[in-house]
Amino acid sequence: MKVAFLSVFALDANTSLINALRKKCDVYFFIEALYEISNFIDKDKLNKTITIGTEVEELKRFHDFISLDKTYVIKGTRNLNILKKLYISYKIDQLLKKIDPDVIILDNSMLTYFVSTLSFRKKMLMIVHDPFLHSGENILIDRYLRKIHFGLIKNKILLNQNQKNDFIKHHDFDPNNIHTSFLSVYDFLNYHKTDKKLISSKFNILFFGRISPYKGIKYLLDAFVQILETKNCPNIGLTIAGSGDFDFDIEIFKQYPEITFLNKYLYPEDLANLIFQSSVVVCPYIDATQSGVVMSAFAFKKPVIATNVGGLPEMIEDQKMGIIIETKSSEVIVNALLKLYNDRNLLNEMSENIEKTYFYGEKSWDAAAEQFINAMKNIK
Repeated sequence: MKVAFLSVFALDANTSLINALRKKCDVYFFIEALYEISNFIDKDKLNKTITIGTEVEELKRFHDFISLDKTYVIKGTRNLNILKKLYISYKIDQLLKKIDPDVIILDNSMLTYFVSTLSFRKKMLMIVHDPFLHSGENILIDRYLRKIHFGLIKNKILLNQNQKNDFIKHHDFDPNNIHTSFLSVYDFLNYHKTDKKLISSKFNILFFGRISPYKGIKYLLDAFVQILETKNCPNIGLTIAGSGDFDFDIEIFKQYPEITFLNKYLYPEDLANLIFQSSVVVCPYIDATQSGVVMSAFAFKKPVIATNVGGLPEMIEDQKMGIIIETKSSEVIVNALLKLYNDRNLLNEMSENIEKTYFYGEKSWDAAAEQFINAMKNIK
C-alpha cells in the first residue's frame, strides 16, 4: 500500500508512526515548516517551495528513522496570505498526483493541503487529534475549517477510544467510518537527549507543555506548597516548563526556591533533558483528549500522575504506570505525590511496566500502526 502522510504538526508522534508504518507500507511524508517552534525546521533556510528531506539539515539526525528521500518539507506561509497559501497547496497537489498514493493520511484541517483535500478526499483518512476543542481554545476559524474537512473526508481516526461514541453522536457520523488508534512513546526525543547521568538523589516533579487554562497548573502549585509546608519531604523540587500566559498570579509561588518556572518554548534538547532528570510528570488537566505530554514522559519511562479526563486513563494504567486522580483537587495531587515520594520501589516498578507495554507490548507503535492499516483498508 502506497501512503502519503500530510502533516503541519510537530515531528513528535509523526516520525514514530511513520517509522512503524513503513515496515508494511510505502510511506511518503509531507511536513510544513512554518513556525520553527512547531517542528524545529527553519523555513528561512529553505530555498524551494518543496524541499526533499535529504537536503534539510534538521532532519538528517532521523536518517535511520524515516525515509528522507520520501520526505518533503513545505516552505509554509500564514493563512492570511491566502493566495500564496493556495498556490503552495496546488504545488503539493501536483506532486501528490505524481506519487499517486492509495491512501492519504491528513493530520490537520489547515489550508496547506486544501487543494489535495478536494481532489483526494475519497482516499483520505483524517486524524482527529481533538474530537472536542479544549476549554478556552474554541476559536471560530478552527471550528469553521474543522467543519469543512469533516464534511469532505468520510473516514476519520481518533487517538483514543474513550471519546469515540460521544464524537459519533455529536456529529451524527456513521460509526463504520470512525476508527481509533493511540499514541505511543515519542521516540524522537531520544535523538535530542544530551544529559548523560541521571541525578537520582532529588525527587523532581515536572509539569511541561503549553501554558493554558485547561491545564490546571494552579492545583499542582497549591499541592506542592502544601507538601513544602509539612517540612517532611527534603530534596524535593517542582519545575513548571512551557510557553504561554498563566491565568493566575504566579508571583506568590516564586518565593519558594524549590519551584522553578521556565516560561518559554522548550526545544527538544531542553525537553528531553528535563524529562530525563525528572522523577514523575504531572498532568493536572481540567479537560483533555489524548496527551503528547504523557507519551513524551513515557519515552523516558517516567510515571505520570494525571486527571481522569479524555483519553488519559487509556494511556496510563492506574497504579501500574502512574496514578489517575480526580480533577480540580490539590488534595488528591498531594496524596499521589507523597505516595510516589515515599515509595521509590513503586516508581521503579511503574517504569518497568511502561517499558513492557509501550516499548514491546500492546501499546507499541507497531500495534498503533496496525490499527491505522486496518482503518486504511476501509477506504475504497
